[in-house]
Amino acid sequence: MTTTISVVGNNDFDNEIIKWGSQYLLSHGYLLKSNLPEIIQNTPWSYVVRFATSDGYIYLKHTPELLALEATIIQVLHNQFHAHVPKIIEHNVELDCFLMKDAGKSLRVILKQKFDESLLCKAIDQFTSLQIAVSDHVDAFLNIGVPDWRLNKLPDLYKQLLSQKDMLIEDGLSAIEISKLEALFPTIFNLCKKLSAYSVKPSIVQPDFNDNNSCIDETLQEITLIDLGEIAISHPFFSLINFLHVIKKYHALTDENETYLLIKDACLKNFMKFEPSTSDAFEIARILFFIYGALANYRLMMACGKSKLISSFQRHGRPSMLLKELITVMGCD
Repeated sequence: MTTTISVVGNNDFDNEIIKWGSQYLLSHGYLLKSNLPEIIQNTPWSYVVRFATSDGYIYLKHTPELLALEATIIQVLHNQFHAHVPKIIEHNVELDCFLMKDAGKSLRVILKQKFDESLLCKAIDQFTSLQIAVSDHVDAFLNIGVPDWRLNKLPDLYKQLLSQKDMLIEDGLSAIEISKLEALFPTIFNLCKKLSAYSVKPSIVQPDFNDNNSCIDETLQEITLIDLGEIAISHPFFSLINFLHVIKKYHALTDENETYLLIKDACLKNFMKFEPSTSDAFEIARILFFIYGALANYRLMMACGKSKLISSFQRHGRPSMLLKELITVMGCD
């Protein structure tokens, strides 16, 4: 029997990667339950479709060339650190895409039905344990092209970002705001030096570590970390700061809420084995997070093209948003 391969992409390139994915699956013994894969995500930074097959759901993901490290990162995390990450079926380097197996439901879907902080704490424990395991082997990621944003490099990266004045003004900063940010350089340098003095080693930082990018197999109760293509090597607390921000946003928690405080404690728990003063370090990291976030957004902008980001997603990929917040936090309004 001959199977007809249908495509549903928005353009010829989307159709090309869907055709590759379909042909690969069919030639390796998978039966497609539908000739049309379902579009799961279609953004400037990620195009994902899902095939229903005889072996469950298979996902095909494409990213821009400058963000196309995800499959390689996943393989390093799996092979060297035995991390719970998606299982890669095939990686097409030429098309910047890869096929992976289903990892289960996102925690957000489950928590929206019934909130359970123990699931969040389990995901945090798994992720922070991985960060600690990686911290002595960051070269494994730097050697494959993962950005080096360690604290000793952060001040210069901040200065380089501020030198892009035309871009920052176009993105929404005023010349006065840029001057205020430039005047903060000695303070930023000292904060990086101060944070470096704590016994928390640099490691992988996933900008979007959150409940939506943590999936669970409800049968095995295994949590899998997904969306790993934008990882950088920097201070591990930056991922956790983002995690806490996101759970407050989506689960109506506040800084004083008892559940939130329990989850925050879970973020710091594994690091307290090395550094008892994690709370103090965390507060410094909260300030430097705005610089890390601005760099992550600038990277996204360079990979996707600013016009694509702004046309559809007003906050994504905009360094100016976080730099404005830095000005406010530092009392420079």
